Amino acid sequence: MHEIPHSDSEMLRLLALGDEQAFQTLFERYWDAVYSTSLVLTKSAAIAEDIAQDVFTILWEKRATLPEVSRLEGYLFITARNLIYSRLRKLASGDAYRQYVLQFLHEGGAQQADHAAEFRELEQCVLTAIRQLPPQQQRAFTLSRFEGMRHEEIATTMGVSRITIKSYIVQAIASLRKALSNHPSGAMGALWAMIFFS
Repeated sequence: MHEIPHSDSEMLRLLALGDEQAFQTLFERYWDAVYSTSLVLTKSAAIAEDIAQDVFTILWEKRATLPEVSRLEGYLFITARNLIYSRLRKLASGDAYRQYVLQFLHEGGAQQADHAAEFRELEQCVLTAIRQLPPQQQRAFTLSRFEGMRHEEIATTMGVSRITIKSYIVQAIASLRKALSNHPSGAMGALWAMIFFS
């Protein structure tokens, strides 16, 4: 195994090649700063946690372009700021969206049967995608989303740090988004709400 260099630029070069250890190193280096900045701007620990997770999901998803980034800290700050502004604009419609999801899951008649079949098909796609994740990511994601365990509990169970668990879950979400991005189902919004935002 190679030793991960300490400079951001070299780490970004390795990350662009898909190096998960480089991602984890950057994650551990900048998570607190991204979360703290988000907390200051949103005044909400829950939203700040979501924003930080999204920032690192984007970092992983856009890893191929990262060697062009000259200053990673600034890149992460701008990404967080943009996500926060977008989130704040959408907050007003958040309750409406959740009501839509609940209505989707409880509506009656033939439409419900059609949606239920569609939802089961999509659920199988999600489970298949989860089974294709690397073992550690798969276990962390499953314990978080399906067992309802907190990050601290998962870290204890898996014998790793809390921030490592966060890193695993971020990478898992990025992989699942990519795997399911082209699914035509109209049930996708409901599934995202149940799995990714629970």
